[in-house]
Amino acid sequence: MKKDILDADFESFSFSDEILAAIKNMGFENPTEIQIKTIPAVLEGNDVLARADTGSGKTAAFVLPLLDNLSNQNVYAQKGRSKRFDASTRVASNCVQIVVLVPTRELAIQVAEVFSTVAENIQPAIKCLSVYGGVKINPQMQALRGGVDVLVATPGRLLDLVDQNAIKFNQVKALVIDEVDRLMKGDFQEEIERLSKLLPNKRQNLMFTATFPESITTLVRDVLNTPEIINMDGFIDELEIEQRAITVNHHQKNDLLAHLCRENDWQQILVFCSAKRTCDNLVKKLEKRSIEAVAMHSNKEQSVRSAALKNFKAGAIRILVATDVAARGIDIDQLPCVINYDLPRSPNDYVHRVGRTGRAGEKGLVISLISHHEFQHFLVIERRNGLNIAREEIDGFMLDSVAPPLPRKSPKIKKTKLTKKQKIQSKREQEPVQDSGDNSHQDHSETEPVESTVNAHIWGNLKK
Repeated sequence: MKKDILDADFESFSFSDEILAAIKNMGFENPTEIQIKTIPAVLEGNDVLARADTGSGKTAAFVLPLLDNLSNQNVYAQKGRSKRFDASTRVASNCVQIVVLVPTRELAIQVAEVFSTVAENIQPAIKCLSVYGGVKINPQMQALRGGVDVLVATPGRLLDLVDQNAIKFNQVKALVIDEVDRLMKGDFQEEIERLSKLLPNKRQNLMFTATFPESITTLVRDVLNTPEIINMDGFIDELEIEQRAITVNHHQKNDLLAHLCRENDWQQILVFCSAKRTCDNLVKKLEKRSIEAVAMHSNKEQSVRSAALKNFKAGAIRILVATDVAARGIDIDQLPCVINYDLPRSPNDYVHRVGRTGRAGEKGLVISLISHHEFQHFLVIERRNGLNIAREEIDGFMLDSVAPPLPRKSPKIKKTKLTKKQKIQSKREQEPVQDSGDNSHQDHSETEPVESTVNAHIWGNLKK
């Protein structure tokens, strides 16, 4: 198959001149294996369920053919020109033609930028928009008034727009659900099921996932119509990613992490923690050791998260400490090292963390720091992902034969329950005194700008 990939090029798909020009401008030459298998099925209008590991180029596998269909200049396969969507017929107000669902804000921004980059030469212009929570909804509602060709959204914010009557789905021609395995967890599952019932029955459906958990079975059965199933099982074996597991006492993890950062010439390091509070604390402890780092998690404001990711991609930040919000679909060019300070809760999330490094044919390294209480969980991760990683120790950070006690967690502060009368009285005491001037009711709120992230390099293999 590798030989076939080397021989393949994007011209073999009979893409429109606009799409081929965009690919050429990005400096990419050969499609990846997932793109070779997926693009023809999407161009033919078929439903697709594709499993491919992170870093395989699956985003471009749906962006390129969907935009090519909108460009109305493709002569692929047996579909006649008259049956294709006429790009000169503009989308109606508050309507959308392609809906892409993703689990995180960062991924929504990134995927929308990919669509915009590929579509820059298409005329009439293709309008792409990303919507997500954590920012004010009014600017997003206003952007939808003129209609949108491609909408990339997190499920919760999309339902908020539905509740505000700001969006209509009657013109939807394609639904893409990216990172399906992540979206079928917790509240996401209920939101996805509600959204799928709001969309028109006649549409193309594409699902992409890094794993095939049982939780996605019902959604696949309800949404997809005789899909083409593409399972890239052999992909992870072809990645040049070294995986290491270092055993260490829990209270020495901070010192070991600082030691690894100092002793190795890694240009950039992405450190994963299991909790938001751990991210913030770890950044402070690294700074005490004169090591600069930046934290990124869902409690940070969107502008702060976007700036952190943008600066990390640009190389302005060496160490980014993040929760699994950075493990899904975020593409960081030539990231040499990922460190699991804490193990992921789910074995599937380990796959996504691994996929942040070793992208586009580059070599990568993943190091997991494992303490006594994590031994059993790491065995589960290995078994679920078919791994067998040798345990190693670092001089000066040798593992104790008996596990030292874990630090006690700070006790939760119990809030005093107030009666209804006490709540009313407390609210009155907290209300500010109104200014009697003419401007007392003036709204001083401003829309917080959202910084754009650097475009993702997920098209295929870079020209050598």
